[in-house]
Amino acid sequence: MLLHLFPHAVSTDRPYQASLVKFKKADKGDVYKQVAWWSFEDLILVDGKDADKDNPEFDLQFDKVYKWIASNSGEKNNFMSCLFKLNDRYLHNRIKFVNINSHILEESLRPAVEQHKRGRVAEEEDIDVYQELTSKEAFDIEKLMEQFDQSISNSEAFAEKMSKDLQVLDEENIRSIIVSEKQVTEMMELIDVALVEVKSIEQTLQTYEELLQSVKEQMDHIHQSNYQLQVIDCNQQKLLEEVIFLVNKLDLDKEHEHALRDGDLCTPENLQSCILAVEALNNCMNVKLFPGHRKLQSVVEQLIKFESLRQQFESRFIRHINALFVLQGNDQNIGLLQQSGELILPDHKHFHDELLPYSPLMAWIKNNSPAIFTDLSKVYSGSIRKLYEKQTKEFFDVVKFKLTGTKEGMRFRIQESFEKLTASTSNLQKTLFRNSLYEHLGSETDIADRRMMDKAKDEEDKEWSISTFCTQIIDHVLAELEPICIAEEEFITKFFMMTEDTCSETPQLLGSKCDLVHAVNQDSTERIQTYRSATEYSTLCKQIDEAKVPKKTKIGILPFVIGFEEFVTVAEAVFKNAERRGDLDKAYNKVIAAVFTSIENIASMNLKTPPDVVMMENFHHIYSFLSELKIHSLEERKKGASQKYSEHRDLYVTKYLGRPLEKLNIFFEGVKARIAQGVKENEVSYQLAFSKQELRKVIEKYQGKEVKKALENLYKKVVKHLSEEGNLLQVVWYTMQGEFVRQYKEFEEMIARCYPGSGITMNFTIDDILQYFLDITKAN
Repeated sequence: MLLHLFPHAVSTDRPYQASLVKFKKADKGDVYKQVAWWSFEDLILVDGKDADKDNPEFDLQFDKVYKWIASNSGEKNNFMSCLFKLNDRYLHNRIKFVNINSHILEESLRPAVEQHKRGRVAEEEDIDVYQELTSKEAFDIEKLMEQFDQSISNSEAFAEKMSKDLQVLDEENIRSIIVSEKQVTEMMELIDVALVEVKSIEQTLQTYEELLQSVKEQMDHIHQSNYQLQVIDCNQQKLLEEVIFLVNKLDLDKEHEHALRDGDLCTPENLQSCILAVEALNNCMNVKLFPGHRKLQSVVEQLIKFESLRQQFESRFIRHINALFVLQGNDQNIGLLQQSGELILPDHKHFHDELLPYSPLMAWIKNNSPAIFTDLSKVYSGSIRKLYEKQTKEFFDVVKFKLTGTKEGMRFRIQESFEKLTASTSNLQKTLFRNSLYEHLGSETDIADRRMMDKAKDEEDKEWSISTFCTQIIDHVLAELEPICIAEEEFITKFFMMTEDTCSETPQLLGSKCDLVHAVNQDSTERIQTYRSATEYSTLCKQIDEAKVPKKTKIGILPFVIGFEEFVTVAEAVFKNAERRGDLDKAYNKVIAAVFTSIENIASMNLKTPPDVVMMENFHHIYSFLSELKIHSLEERKKGASQKYSEHRDLYVTKYLGRPLEKLNIFFEGVKARIAQGVKENEVSYQLAFSKQELRKVIEKYQGKEVKKALENLYKKVVKHLSEEGNLLQVVWYTMQGEFVRQYKEFEEMIARCYPGSGITMNFTIDDILQYFLDITKAN
């Protein structure tokens, strides 16, 4: 069996295909014929039978197992080694070898360098030994064998013949080579040129490939940049939309702000401006905001500003409408119609016309502050009740005079006639008329009057005449009462926005007693009446100077401050256009000087409320009141009140907020001291006491949760100190927020200057601080 190798194609790599060929010797002579052929790639297993003993037998497994016997064990081992090397070189050890001694395969186990040196030589030897015959070569050999079949036994003659033929072939090959030398040379030159061109093309392609790779990287970078630009553009568009939304929805015109702060509530034009401003403010405060919006500092500040404007205008409007109620209830001109002796009950149309323009603002108060709205309705009830009581008293005095000629009585007859004639009248009319009639006639009818009336029963003509006369009088009384009651009902329904359920309570509003009037408002009314009747202001100043307050309760707005406001309100309404205006201005300054002094004296007492709170709330109240009235002679006092309010507000914030990050303050005070001694800012961290590690230790003591908890405790303390009527809780809380943020920014600046590049930051941010304050406000 012979092993041949033949090339697949001509190339620099010279790939070969190995095969196994079996030859059989002919029966006669030394002629060999090919009887079988196997591709080396189809060989699966080589079995040496025994690895320890010399054994010439071995098996080759192709599609089936073929058993072979070598001439001797040496030939077998050489054949096994040859198969192993070919397997390693061409088939990458795909064929499996078993039962073969390891020393036979040791050549394949040598280092790669040595094998590389000997690889080319061994390959040439293997090719020479095992070169595969082509079909033509095999055919020529067979023809040659047949030609010399008879004389093959004469080996010398055969060898000589073969030698001569080989010589002839060599000569022909040499001639052919000589003839084709020029063509070969040209072809080699062309090959060289081609190789140069190929090399040039390869270099050009390499250059193009590098350029394309650069272009690809640039395109990838452009694509990534384009995507990022799209994301940025999309985010900017969304941000712009949010900003436009917030600006449009949370922007309040300067005119509206001015109307809310200082708008005049007396003239129709300015009142309408105030109503429009309230509507605009209401729209801004009712905008639907997402949680993320409330984390923006500008939004928080704007909402706090809106709340401050709302509270300021609410306070101004309450004082103004309350003063109108009180002034209407104390009108001095209501008795003029009764002096003529005519049965005429004055109507209140001019009062209603004066109040109805304020209906939109009353509706706003009702929606935003129901408790205040209820108190205002009670103030109106108390004031208008007094007015009606006085009017009906004078009216029924005239009625009594018409009935009897005197103020003594005929109550029984009037009562009987009244019951008959008012059976179908409204409950409101009966209640108002009966209460007034009984109140003013009952106390003056005695037993003697009743006996006289009993005696008169027997006199039929007198009975008829009295009844007729009483009927006429009562008809006239009812004719006067009915439009007044209806007009009042209609006004109350419009002004106080009463529904069907609340309209049934109207009689109680008109006919209620003093227990339905808030005690504070009743006392205020009485004080106003006292001040209007006073001819000297010294008594009032004395009362202010001698004012005292309980030491164990929260102070709030001092009573004499409220009294001063009521005094000025009534005085302006009565004496605003008086000829001797200078005397009134002198009185104002004298009283307000006493008010200022008394506030300071009371604040200096050992009270439960901190002194700064007493000063802050009362001077703020005075400043707001004077800003509304705009009295020229009190402008300096208004500025003084504003200055004292701001001063004591800041003192209160400084004292109770203090330094919430106290240990950080102490640390950086030491840093500032070192800098003042000449240490450079960027070298402070080299000081042992002020190293980066020490700073981190101090910062670690202030976690976000602990800071928020401390602020919650501070808020509770502020609520405990401030009063509701002072209405300064949000203002003080916002001021504390600003002071806290200022201290935080100072720490950040010191860290940036003295510890640059350290990466040291606080455990919470400014946004966290703003959120802490906002959460605490919303939670309370």
